[in-house]
Amino acid sequence: MATTKDSAPPSTRTTRHHRYDESFLLLLEEDFGIDQFSLRAAFMGVPPAPKKQVIKVCEWAESKTRDTDERGEMARAWARKRRVGTYDPRLVEEPPATYGGHEPRGV
Repeated sequence: MATTKDSAPPSTRTTRHHRYDESFLLLLEEDFGIDQFSLRAAFMGVPPAPKKQVIKVCEWAESKTRDTDERGEMARAWARKRRVGTYDPRLVEEPPATYGGHEPRGV
């Protein structure tokens, strides 16, 4: 009879569950000079982007230009192209929320 240990596939450790948060955003802004608006737009999706991915994109933008504003534009363009962050179609195409979920009668 096989035991659970023998029959279970080997587990692999991943870092996909390490998502960024507010304090991580502040560190990125300090280290790479990318403004908070651009960081939030590019990476604050549902779920938020993994920290490793965020760091790689910021490093890539830093390697391409010295201008911090342009780095922010590059991060947002990266997100738009991949349809992630606030450019995720699930967020962009969502119908507007209404108060209580109901419209008044006669409207």
